[in-house]
Amino acid sequence: MRARLLRILRRPDRRDEDGFTTVEVLVAFGIAAAATVMAVQIAGTAAGAVRRIEASRVAADEAEGVVLRRLAEGPLRPGLVQGAFSDGTPWTLSIADLRPVLGLSRVPPLWQVRVSRGGAAPIYATLIPGTRE
Repeated sequence: MRARLLRILRRPDRRDEDGFTTVEVLVAFGIAAAATVMAVQIAGTAAGAVRRIEASRVAADEAEGVVLRRLAEGPLRPGLVQGAFSDGTPWTLSIADLRPVLGLSRVPPLWQVRVSRGGAAPIYATLIPGTRE
């Protein structure tokens, strides 16, 4: 009984109080800030990737349009044609007959058509069968 009375009368211990210490609150804010920074970086990286993918898609669509316009002009002939995309980037259309490379001489032409941006790797390439000359 005496021990129980002493517990009731004694001053409450700080460990018995409810709430958080200042250090605990600061640590929680630090963790939340770090998580926010990581989320913003991930969102920025994803947005950049989406922009690059969209730019590549637009370039491939424009390159296909270059080939289709050339086909509409008439029969294909080997050579190079140059121009610029809508964003001002130069393109080169390369047309080559693959018959000599493949060792074929008595068949209609097989045209290799490639569009490259600024002399780099092709962004669009296709094979187009020709008609007998």
